[in-house]
Amino acid sequence: MVYEATVAKKFFLVCAGLCVALSALGFIAAGVIPTASTTNHGAYPVTGWIIVACCFAMAAFFVIRAMDNKPHLRIDPDGIHYPRYSDAIIPWDQIVSWQITKVYNQRIVGLNLKNPEAYPAKSAFTRATAGLNRATVGELGIAATNLSGGHEGVLAAIRHYRPDLFTPRGV
Repeated sequence: MVYEATVAKKFFLVCAGLCVALSALGFIAAGVIPTASTTNHGAYPVTGWIIVACCFAMAAFFVIRAMDNKPHLRIDPDGIHYPRYSDAIIPWDQIVSWQITKVYNQRIVGLNLKNPEAYPAKSAFTRATAGLNRATVGELGIAATNLSGGHEGVLAAIRHYRPDLFTPRGV
């Protein structure tokens, strides 16, 4: 079994649609869509067109993200490859435990490693906040909310390769 998670396309397409809908405020401010306010007090074309441009730019960004088909997480017999964290594949024997951390509507699958120094984070920010990350989500935090399969898919794939991590401790 090989588990590859891509971005959740539906989420990004909904965000793009919401940005396009939000651009209606810009059209109203510019005076393209007449309202009692713009008819009586005048339109604000510069402000309106800036709003429209920003909304359409964000919509384009979300559509581009939705069309991204490359795997953002790969779980296979060799281990876990999470390119946002590190270019290295983390072997199964390096994973000590896991946990789920809920931050508002996000669910982060946290993994604790035997030797985290052997798999340094790519991001300078992640390396700088390693102590805080370790205290909250573990050495490796996989933000799975916007990945296809979500955290359930990630945990099912981990369970497939390391069922011993899911047994009650001390039993």
